[in-house]
Amino acid sequence: MNDKQFTDELFRRMYDLGYRKAEIENGTVFFYKNCGRISQWSDRVDIRSTCFTEENQRIDIAEYLGIVDWSKVAVDTPILVKQYEQDEWEKRHFAYFKDERVYAWLCGATSWSADYEGDTTDWNLVKLAEV
Repeated sequence: MNDKQFTDELFRRMYDLGYRKAEIENGTVFFYKNCGRISQWSDRVDIRSTCFTEENQRIDIAEYLGIVDWSKVAVDTPILVKQYEQDEWEKRHFAYFKDERVYAWLCGATSWSADYEGDTTDWNLVKLAEV
């Protein structure tokens, strides 16, 4: 396992345990939950075990892992969608998030160009598009 793989796995496990932020200070990566502060009792890892080289930085663990809080995504944000892993990614625009499902406007429409408000469908696999 290389440093990047270790860091990815570490951050995934820390995220699953409820940690949302990491801070690198004095050669150590400290982990804390939403409103936490770094203290002598904070969970930590030596920076040399990770893929990080830069000191004194704060890291949003969800952002590092590519986890999106869909409840905070703006309507009409470009996204990529597909129903099954073997499908090709399709370009769509975000409509809304409901019942743990992401909905997009049909056929690449936006809130402005859709015929009516219900012109949406949900998708199994979704990611933000890099525009």
